[in-house]
Amino acid sequence: MLIAVTSSDGIHIDTHFGKAERFLVYEVGSDAPLLVHEVAADAYCNWSILLPDMAPEQFAEAVKGMQECADSPPAHRMMPEKLAAIATALGGCRVLVTVMIGEAPQVELERLGISVYAISGPIGKVLPEVARLH
Repeated sequence: MLIAVTSSDGIHIDTHFGKAERFLVYEVGSDAPLLVHEVAADAYCNWSILLPDMAPEQFAEAVKGMQECADSPPAHRMMPEKLAAIATALGGCRVLVTVMIGEAPQVELERLGISVYAISGPIGKVLPEVARLH
């Protein structure tokens, strides 16, 4: 079974879904989880778009988007196209484990066929437990 995780160090599940710029995909079976590949992605809540040479109207729109992304549901701006791109990039991976995820992105990912678990901890310990749930 393939399971994707959000991790800053490849050891712990410790990254919020909205800030993840990569997903580590593991094969989980009877042995210890095995890293299969890494999927690079634009962070769902990408606040790095602010550039010093940005026009005032672009800056205002970027700040508005950042605030919408930071607000808790239901104010969280839904970006289904970004979620669809992440789901596609994860390929055959039908499970995602992340330390935290907003309600709207979680519901949309589940609609796209990806089960989401919000759990923190060591990858080697958490993934076998999640695999048992499936």
